[in-house]
Amino acid sequence: MGASNLNESSARQPAQVGRSWSSPPRRLLREIPGKLTKPIILSLLIAIAAWPSNSAAFQWPDASHYWRVMVNVNQYIENRPREWFAQDKIITDLTILDVKPGNHSAAIEQYNKLRRDLASRGLYVGTYISGRTVGPASDQTVYPPGSVPIEQMPANARYVGSWPGQPDRKIIDVRDPDTRHAFQAGIKELWVRDPAPIRFIDNAAVQPAVVRGEPWKAYCDNMEEIRKIAESQGSRAIFNIAMHVGLSTDEEARELTEAIGPDNGVALEMPWHPSIQKSPEATAKAVARYRQLLDSGLVVIMIPTVDTPASTLSDWIRKWKKPTDHLYISGIFWKAPDLSVYSDR
Repeated sequence: MGASNLNESSARQPAQVGRSWSSPPRRLLREIPGKLTKPIILSLLIAIAAWPSNSAAFQWPDASHYWRVMVNVNQYIENRPREWFAQDKIITDLTILDVKPGNHSAAIEQYNKLRRDLASRGLYVGTYISGRTVGPASDQTVYPPGSVPIEQMPANARYVGSWPGQPDRKIIDVRDPDTRHAFQAGIKELWVRDPAPIRFIDNAAVQPAVVRGEPWKAYCDNMEEIRKIAESQGSRAIFNIAMHVGLSTDEEARELTEAIGPDNGVALEMPWHPSIQKSPEATAKAVARYRQLLDSGLVVIMIPTVDTPASTLSDWIRKWKKPTDHLYISGIFWKAPDLSVYSDR
């Protein structure tokens, strides 16, 4: 998820909403503990004090009549007409792009001002974090920080490799409890500094049916532990996962449901892949599995793709969704929502 380019025009590309698992990720800003200047420490305290009061009352909005949520939003939302967002309630993650050391304090102020404005319009605004990668603090250029700095990881931390094209961005070994827990401690520290009702955890897991990676149970252990951190702070967690829901086994579905927990959820970039659409049997299995997840209390965000646009997803879910489902489809913030796609109108 996210975008690697740091300007509004680049945000118009589909990758801004559904980042490919092999595409370049965000470059994230994070100050190393002990190196913060007094102005930055003061800014962080202001950020915490400025946290909108509606966070304590957060509940997932009714999705029976309007089901758009916005994923990967940046400061350029300020340039869009307010009426576009009159019915929206959820921004899973808001980021200030192109942050440099010299304008860090200004970025924090801009972020807090924008969050207050969005909250005043009834929007709940979350934060972004990488769910499995760490990188050098010097490479990070957004606010709030979107990844744990590698400098914070212990010397004996274990990694399974680097992100494609970015040798300094390491992927943690989620099978190793010590590495996992050090990584999660870093996430907790970042979240304490920037309270939010929603935490969007990117690249959290890869289903074996998609790519053979680490054990599914290890991914689920990491997600469950991160979810509990979010819940301890009064937040809800959304995990971006690469998976074909209809191809998940009973065991995978059970482990996922237990890891995510009720009122937390998943964001899926392949919610109804064209290869699944071609098969009535595979589609029926996908519907049955989605119903299992939703009926267990999970939140589901479907992310459209070029091959499976939002209109296709909406036409499909209308056939089997329940009024009580927290089932949403993501939309891009730089275009007005098409109510024929995102609502029952």
